[in-house]
Amino acid sequence: MKYISFVVPCYNSQEYMEKCIDSLLIGKEDVEIIIIDDGSTDNTGKIADKYQKKYPKIVKAIHQENGGHGEGINTGLKYATGKYFKVVDSDDWLDEKAYKKLLKEIKKIDTDLVVCNYVYTYSDGRKDQTISFANVYDEKKVLTWDDIHRFKVTQYPSLHSMMYKKSVLDQTNIDLPKHVFYEDNLFIYLPLVNTKTIYYLNLDLYRYYIGRADQSVQESQMIKRSHHQVLVTERVCTAYDLKKVENKKLRKLMTRECIFLMTIGVVFSRLAYSKEGEKQYKDLWKTIKNKNKSLYYRMRYFSLATWVSIPTRLGRWMMLLGYRFAHSLVKFN
Repeated sequence: MKYISFVVPCYNSQEYMEKCIDSLLIGKEDVEIIIIDDGSTDNTGKIADKYQKKYPKIVKAIHQENGGHGEGINTGLKYATGKYFKVVDSDDWLDEKAYKKLLKEIKKIDTDLVVCNYVYTYSDGRKDQTISFANVYDEKKVLTWDDIHRFKVTQYPSLHSMMYKKSVLDQTNIDLPKHVFYEDNLFIYLPLVNTKTIYYLNLDLYRYYIGRADQSVQESQMIKRSHHQVLVTERVCTAYDLKKVENKKLRKLMTRECIFLMTIGVVFSRLAYSKEGEKQYKDLWKTIKNKNKSLYYRMRYFSLATWVSIPTRLGRWMMLLGYRFAHSLVKFN
């Protein structure tokens, strides 16, 4: 039995993908590693084939036309046979000790979602920064949403911390957009309504590398691709009528996620310092108002997204000040 399906979307990843894949191979035949060669023009495809040939019972190499990170996840979902499904970006890796502990626990677990900690690892010599969820979830217990505690400002659901049961993802019918960055927010958000039970392991499992110049979370790239963030935010904020989410804590968490994404979408639209950027975030507000009025009024007048949307130069200055302060707390790019 494959307990975990690891999907590694790769695009021109020859310089760093082997470190990622080698870290996953520790799971041996308890796991499967699905390497998605997303139309690479370097040796990524050859490296993927090399691993499949050497580890035929563990590794699958899939080659496809370039469709972006989200399409890589879509393809991974089609081929995955494991009980749980985990995306690992090709420039990231798993901590060996934490991974071995997870492998022991995963055979005992039968919950919809497994949560572990993750660690920001910087290329410029800055000290690693761990995002732990020990204050949110009780460890090694089968929990429901009623059992979770308050999230800190620096904590939010993420691709790095969460591992869904494959059946939950199948029930959600996820189909991520092609050639769109930041689509991982959709991947995390959409299955929440089908998630009933959670299991937390206080392990610093996922190593999230920050440092490549072309990385999607670099500030310059996020400004350049702010329209991608806006598209994802729109889809998240219009996916569900949150008034129909019965569990109050889950509804609060999903609302918080919408506010977070709306804030990010507005901030990076405005950081472009252009008329197009200003129009972009204002159009986003209009779309959400038309499609999800109750969420619109909750976000527009009673949230952080309210403050970053204040018009005029003064409003933009206040937004920039708030963004720099948030970045000082968590150096996410």
